Amino acid sequence: MDASSIYFILIPVLASLVLFCIPKKFEGVNKALFVAAAIFNIAAVLVFFGKDIAANFPWAAFGFSFSILTSSLKEILLIISAVFALLTAIFTICNPQGTSKVKLFNASVLLALGFANGAVLTNSLVFLLIFIEALAIPFILMILSSDNDNKKLAVKAFVITAVADLFLMLGIGIVYALSKTVQISDISLALSGGQAKAAFIFMVIGAAGKLGAMPFHSWMPEAAEKTSVGFLVFMATAVEKVLGIYILYVAIKIFNVAPGAVAWQLLAAVALGALVAALLSNSQNSFKKMLIYTSISQGGFMMLAMLTAVPVAIAGAVFHLLAHTVYKSALFFGAGILEESKSETVSYKNNVYIFICFTLAVASFIGVPLFAAFYSKELVYEGAFAAGIVWYAALVLVTFFCSSAVLNWFGKIFFNNNSETKQYSVTSMIAALTASFLCLLLGVFSNIPEHVIGKAVPFTQEHSGVLIFAVSISALLIVVVNFIIGSVKNNGLGFVSPIVKYLGINKLDETQKADPYELAISFYKKFAAASFNFDKLLNKVYDVVIPSAALKTAAALKNIHNGDTTRYILWVLAAIVVAVIFFVFS
Repeated sequence: MDASSIYFILIPVLASLVLFCIPKKFEGVNKALFVAAAIFNIAAVLVFFGKDIAANFPWAAFGFSFSILTSSLKEILLIISAVFALLTAIFTICNPQGTSKVKLFNASVLLALGFANGAVLTNSLVFLLIFIEALAIPFILMILSSDNDNKKLAVKAFVITAVADLFLMLGIGIVYALSKTVQISDISLALSGGQAKAAFIFMVIGAAGKLGAMPFHSWMPEAAEKTSVGFLVFMATAVEKVLGIYILYVAIKIFNVAPGAVAWQLLAAVALGALVAALLSNSQNSFKKMLIYTSISQGGFMMLAMLTAVPVAIAGAVFHLLAHTVYKSALFFGAGILEESKSETVSYKNNVYIFICFTLAVASFIGVPLFAAFYSKELVYEGAFAAGIVWYAALVLVTFFCSSAVLNWFGKIFFNNNSETKQYSVTSMIAALTASFLCLLLGVFSNIPEHVIGKAVPFTQEHSGVLIFAVSISALLIVVVNFIIGSVKNNGLGFVSPIVKYLGINKLDETQKADPYELAISFYKKFAAASFNFDKLLNKVYDVVIPSAALKTAAALKNIHNGDTTRYILWVLAAIVVAVIFFVFS
């Protein structure tokens, strides 16, 4: 047993508690410890990378021991969380805007990192759930650490994610009832029978909540406007999606899901959500909200790839998780720098560093060859093609519409007649440039992540791929040409704009009629009002109607019982008549 693995959890959590306790006047110490803890975490992940670690710590009854078991997949997920914890720390220190409560934010990042590491490392479904539920604490604290008054947003985000977590809890409970164990490596169930299918669907819903896929998305657009860039990168882009993919992987593994086993209705719902989010990204008037909607769409993209259960698609989804986190973080970091300088448009000639950052990230985003997302999407497409042409077409369309949205904003920011020249410190660009160059490095050396992922998810790449490659390049060329033609007409969306308007996507308002959360709250308020009125009616019946009827009845009886002998004799005779009639006709 290798007990050292527990430090992946303990060190970030303990460092977080120290940061909470450091007085505000020692802000420099706080920042230094924040970065040091993030560096230690990534160093530990790299040191233990490739080593088989197994540990078991007996706890409680019913076999609910805390156990740790590593794998190639878990190592990749740990690296993603570790890298973006460090980049978030660097960016937050160099660009402190948007996080007025710095100590609270820094401590919350490390606390979330420790809980996320625990969720990925543990081999116990119970502790997976415990760590995921505990993650709600730093999640809410990071939202509240912003400059804005985010109490309502925090409640909204908590409720939405808690609903998804509740489904996850139900799924895990059913799995335990079926398997009589919570050790993930010991569970092997068939996806047959009502209980097993219900458990699988509940776990998928739990994963959807973490991935931010529709309909668990509606807190994210508001968060894009009201929370810090650090939160958007570390939680919304990295940790939440890492856990979503991991939950899906666990569900597929324990139920031995084979290609084609997942109901087409579930796949269709996921595909539709991803497509709608991609279209919505083309109707946003804010760069960060556009990025968030593409994140929502990409969450569905990866989810659909995983649910096909085709090994190459699963491997592609994991690789795309890495690629997506890298390019989306680079764009969010860039957005934060633009926000700090209060710039909406920038001269690409006089702001070389920020232009390079955006160019590399956007190139990966839209799937240019030699960049990370090109290779991850090709794996996903190949698996989706094997699962069915419909799913392949849906994923290509999702990529196309997301690419249209990001290219449109790329043009707005850098190729505008009113572009400005802004000065940025070298340190402010460290995180953004690092993430953007990773987009290229992970593409050029794509064989490395593919090899590591292949250890956890063995797959074969068929390279029937000539057709898939041709379609990908054609879609890329179409979206670029459409952007160029659209830009000439002062609308970088080109023909995508009338499509969005025709479908009515541009009229959807995520804060009102189209927001599942707001719809649920509206229904709850109406139900509460109806319940209150019903309660008032019952009170009136009990407090007014019944007492009044009793009093009137008593008064009537009092009038009848007036002591007159003749009246009592008549009652007796009437009773005798009734009795005779009863016996004669019965």
